[in-house]
Amino acid sequence: MSERRDYYDVLGVARDAAEEDIKKAYRRLAFKYHPDKNPGDKQAEASFKEAASAYEVLSDKEKRQRYDQYGHAGADHGGGQGFNNAEDIFRHFGDIFGGQGGFGGSFGEMFGGGRRGPAHGRSLRVRLSLSLAEVRTGVQRKLEVTRNELCGDCNGNGAKKGTKPESCTQCKGRGVVTINHGGFLMQRECPRCEARGTIIKDPCPTCKGEGLRPKKISITVNVPAGVETGMEVRMRGEGEPSTEGGSRGDLLCAIEVTEHPQFTRNGRDLLVELSLSAAQGALGTEVEVPTLEGNARLKIPAGTQPNARFRMRGQGLPDVRAHGTGDIIVLVSIDIPSRLDAKSRPLWEQLRALEEDKGKKEQTGFFRKVKQIFE
Repeated sequence: MSERRDYYDVLGVARDAAEEDIKKAYRRLAFKYHPDKNPGDKQAEASFKEAASAYEVLSDKEKRQRYDQYGHAGADHGGGQGFNNAEDIFRHFGDIFGGQGGFGGSFGEMFGGGRRGPAHGRSLRVRLSLSLAEVRTGVQRKLEVTRNELCGDCNGNGAKKGTKPESCTQCKGRGVVTINHGGFLMQRECPRCEARGTIIKDPCPTCKGEGLRPKKISITVNVPAGVETGMEVRMRGEGEPSTEGGSRGDLLCAIEVTEHPQFTRNGRDLLVELSLSAAQGALGTEVEVPTLEGNARLKIPAGTQPNARFRMRGQGLPDVRAHGTGDIIVLVSIDIPSRLDAKSRPLWEQLRALEEDKGKKEQTGFFRKVKQIFE
């Protein structure tokens, strides 16, 4: 399964984009990938749905806040809308398209009145492995990341030192061109300058006209307690810079919680198995149980049965979305010996004899009571 793209990158907007900018960006993409314009194009259909999913999250204040903090896992936790086809999208966002299946409003509204604003820098994604102990307390992790920075020779504009980018003659620096399509005027990104509005005739030899150069940096990431595999911690402004003067991208730290040799995670709770002897279960005992902060004593009452459960409150994991901490749940199994040595066999035989004798007495007492009823 392919990794989902960052929703801000999908819509091509900055992390601090206003609601209206997000709406305009979505309208532009929906227009570009509309099924009627791209019949039979599966890639266009996928892009159409992807843009709708991004807009659904970023246009909702609460969902956007969860997404900014925890990435796709945070948005999914909030119950995101699934879109099976274009009709689902139109029903959900009918107001964006003038309340109909087609696109309402003017072309100026769709394209934001001309050239788009400066593109924001690319976001980066790294994987961050954590132990359950680190999940319980939260952790500060130092990362070594290689990212692009603005080229020092051209200051990020991509042109050779002493020159500068020139305005695109095809779009007149607007980044979009107007074409006649079946009698309708439509705006599209300029193919010559790729919507940048400028052309570099003499590229910078240091960065080959890219305006960016790789650089290794050190970043400290603060991971909150209670995170889960699939969540993302977003470091705002720690991605790559924009060569067009837009905002920097972000650094997205994808969380992976490693398996523990003793505990199984169940939300906030941790499950651990405890094996007791038949004598311990019958007579009761006190045992040591592992926790993420060392061993703790647990009292086992007499008469404990197989599959019994004991709860050690507050020894589990915090909930990253709410207050409170889970528990450690101890699952009991009774260990019956498969072989008996010379010392233990007589004891087990004696126990069996006592149980059989008890059974005979109970059976005799039962028949005596039955006899009394019918006499």
